[in-house]
Amino acid sequence: MSSLPAWPRSAASMKVRPQAASSGQARSSQLERVVRSDSAPWLPSLLFHLKLLETSGRNIPGIGDFRIPETTANQVRRLIAFFSEQNLPAPRLAPFSGGGLALILEIGGQELTFTVYPNQNEIVYLQTDEDDEPVNDGILMLDQTKPISDLITAFLFSSLA
Repeated sequence: MSSLPAWPRSAASMKVRPQAASSGQARSSQLERVVRSDSAPWLPSLLFHLKLLETSGRNIPGIGDFRIPETTANQVRRLIAFFSEQNLPAPRLAPFSGGGLALILEIGGQELTFTVYPNQNEIVYLQTDEDDEPVNDGILMLDQTKPISDLITAFLFSSLA
């Protein structure tokens, strides 16, 4: 009788760790939400624009630094997954000095803006009405998936009213 090692008696487990980025910062987990581009026809164009901002942003002396760090771009990509799950018009990207990026949804004159800042885990949001008056604002963590989805859904329904 051969003495083969016994099979593990406990259930197998697998740990998923993000790969280290070349810049020394951790990348997003490989097990992110998957989005089909046919559910959001604007998705490929938006992701291409985001990549352009990330790779070719410029520091314009006297105006501002419009380079988008990889960490900020990764956070925006995760946020885009929430947008593409809903039947929404194409969002706009708006970079601002200091490496931040705003993701803006507009429906019927109302706007919902999510702002991502470099090296920050929070997302700042602002919803405005047709007169550009604030209706709702706050700060969420990117891992607060239900509140983010609920916020987008509420915006969608309020714009239909």
